[in-house]
Amino acid sequence: MKFPIILFLILFLTSSTVFAQVDSDSNTLNVSFVNNTFPSYDLEFDSTKKILLEQQYSWVRDDTSRYNLISYSIDGGDFIPISRQPRGTFSIDIPSGTSSIVFLSVVQYPVSIEGVKDYSFSPKSPTNDNWFDEKSEILILDVISNDSTLFPNEIIDLDGPIVDYSENSIQILIDAPIYLSVYWGANYSFLGFLVLLPIGVSVVFFINKKRGSNVSKTISKPMEGTLNANSDNYEDEIKEFLKQKSIEKLDLLVSSEIISTKKCSRIKESLWILE
Repeated sequence: MKFPIILFLILFLTSSTVFAQVDSDSNTLNVSFVNNTFPSYDLEFDSTKKILLEQQYSWVRDDTSRYNLISYSIDGGDFIPISRQPRGTFSIDIPSGTSSIVFLSVVQYPVSIEGVKDYSFSPKSPTNDNWFDEKSEILILDVISNDSTLFPNEIIDLDGPIVDYSENSIQILIDAPIYLSVYWGANYSFLGFLVLLPIGVSVVFFINKKRGSNVSKTISKPMEGTLNANSDNYEDEIKEFLKQKSIEKLDLLVSSEIISTKKCSRIKESLWILE
């Protein structure tokens, strides 16, 4: 009778040892997110085997924003940056004995622009698309108009939350989705240059001719519409002469219906002809 009792004890002890071994191989991994940007969860796995954990790079925050994964921490260690992507799945091999992993993400908003043919961001989007991290300051550079005209276009107005703009660059602050509409107008500075060029050449020719002449130095009252090289206010007279000739030339272009009155006024303003 002793033999069956001893056999039973051996089987009991052996069975207990097996169950204890299975329990010790079982592990629980807690997956959580800083600021609860995604619900935390527990993952049961065999600690004797490798486990591959997958997490989306981006997920929806609301109708106008998203969360984007930037780093992770294992068992309370330092956060390890990841190569950021706009979409897809990030995979990580969980080391044996790991009990927790924490993911860190950031809020992103989209930026869209209407009324432009091309542009660039500085700095570029961290996810290589048109989404940017919250509270980042961005410059939109090399903004090019959709329309091509005889004269180069320049930004004359913007509709949207901007910080500042000058020429063909726009500064924005990312604190919400950014929707910009760009309005353009022709830059007539080049036309003003063409108007002044022949007048300037005539003035230079006139000055050189005056300086090189051997006419009498007797001061006489100059004829209306000419320059007096012996005047004490000669430089001011040159400026006034250029101004009057430029106005005459522009008015002639208006009367010939080559340019409109509105365009003429803008050219005069760009040349500082109008006070």
